[in-house]
Amino acid sequence: MQYYFDGDSNLYGRNGEDNPFSPPAKTKQMGSIEHRVKIYVEDYVYTYLYQYGKSGGGREKLAALVGRHYVIEGQDTLVISGAIQGKATVQRNGMKCFSDETWEYIGGQMETYFKGMTILGWAHCQTGFGAFLMARDEGFHKEYFKEKWQVLFALDSIDRQDAFFIYNEEGNGLRQSRGYFIYYDKNREMQEYMLENSLVRPREAAKDAAEAPRSGQRRNRKPTPEERMDAAREIRQVLHRRKKEAEKARKGHYAMMAGVSGVFCIFCLCMGLAVMSGLGRLRNLETELVAMQTSYQTLAEDFEGVKVQTAFAAQQRAMQVDSPKEETATAEKKTYTVESGDTLGYISRKFYGDNSGIEKIMEINNLADANRIYEGQALLIP
Repeated sequence: MQYYFDGDSNLYGRNGEDNPFSPPAKTKQMGSIEHRVKIYVEDYVYTYLYQYGKSGGGREKLAALVGRHYVIEGQDTLVISGAIQGKATVQRNGMKCFSDETWEYIGGQMETYFKGMTILGWAHCQTGFGAFLMARDEGFHKEYFKEKWQVLFALDSIDRQDAFFIYNEEGNGLRQSRGYFIYYDKNREMQEYMLENSLVRPREAAKDAAEAPRSGQRRNRKPTPEERMDAAREIRQVLHRRKKEAEKARKGHYAMMAGVSGVFCIFCLCMGLAVMSGLGRLRNLETELVAMQTSYQTLAEDFEGVKVQTAFAAQQRAMQVDSPKEETATAEKKTYTVESGDTLGYISRKFYGDNSGIEKIMEINNLADANRIYEGQALLIP
């Protein structure tokens, strides 16, 4: 393995033919198959980058991606097994960039933890902005990562979005990769780097750091390989536990929303039933009012008939008491002038108290039809 620095202090290596490619045994496909550049990223690296993006208040962060590059039957294959924090970055033209100090730090970390590997690209943690390719990112990539197989990994650790970007077929710009693979391996190198650059401090390490001054131990004691493995395992467990807690919180939120929606639906159903019941009562009340109005009209008509009969009976009694003989003589000559709305039935009830006088009136007045009388007509009343 040889390392090269270009004019911009970009450190990268070249893999020799003495290190053949062996596909990872345990993988998980993310997205579709990309036929130009096949990308494998180790699970420790993937998890660490997300945790790195969340640390420090979620500010914008950069990192270098290291691993091995292979050409398999003409296809570029990347195995990303390490991620190095982009420390001492500088702000240039409105974006973070690697400084000379950053490149020196990356080179030192590769010499310490990732010997025999090369820089395969870089990662941009842009919390809250999604996994999008910005023009400034493309310009930075084309300036410092000029190999056709070097990639950009953009991720948003809050919204859980990520995407790889690779050079297009013409080599003059970047496009989003169709997909990649996450693989699972022991990855001792990344475990050691995570231990030395832990974003989640293990409880045992914190306890040792607190007890070291009292016990006279050296605070900068380098941990043993066994301690590295245990700490790395605990870091991964903590990250996994936090991920589960976040998923549990999201599920609880969804359950609460479902409960509120259910209560709202029940409330709407009850309101609908109440409205339907109210409409039924209104219809019943309307029916009762119509029936009451009909009964009142019938009662009024009966009362009017009783009133007419009572007046006629009183008149007859008065005539009988005063002059029975004169009444008889007068009755033979009595006439009645028809008024608007009169009928023979009404005239009969007025003078006789019932309808028995209709035929008498028709006979003495030569009427052929009881319904053919007119206003102003003078009728003899026998």
